Amino acid sequence: MSTPNGEPQNPYTAGQPNQGQNQQFGQYRQYQQPQYQQPQYQHSTYQQGYPGYATQAQFEGSQLAQTSMVLGILSIFILNIILGPIAIAKANRAERVFNTPATAGKVTGWIGTIIGLFWVLGFVGMFLVAIFAPEMSYDSYETYDNGF
Repeated sequence: MSTPNGEPQNPYTAGQPNQGQNQQFGQYRQYQQPQYQQPQYQHSTYQQGYPGYATQAQFEGSQLAQTSMVLGILSIFILNIILGPIAIAKANRAERVFNTPATAGKVTGWIGTIIGLFWVLGFVGMFLVAIFAPEMSYDSYETYDNGF
């Protein structure tokens, strides 16, 4: 790179030939700091999030989905009729409010609820059979007399 009169040109002052040659010894050229324009955000960076990081809403949705899954799994084994509907409600909220998939919580919640309904129906059926079943007396056993 050279100037029209054959002198070498400084590559760092491209587009501004011979600007540094007129300065006196001991004086330094003043560089301007680049002016950066501040972007206008509609939301704070905490709400907007950074690429690769979860926002607060995503974190809450993920927590709800995990909680619904744990409650659904527990509802299969214990407190079926109580924990199952709670797991379903939490899974629905995670999907509706936070747009987080919570299928595992829904499925296990429904399985636990159905198992709990079978338990309730079994106890009610046993109770009704105990009340309305014909009373069996010892006299009915005596009809098969073996001679004793």
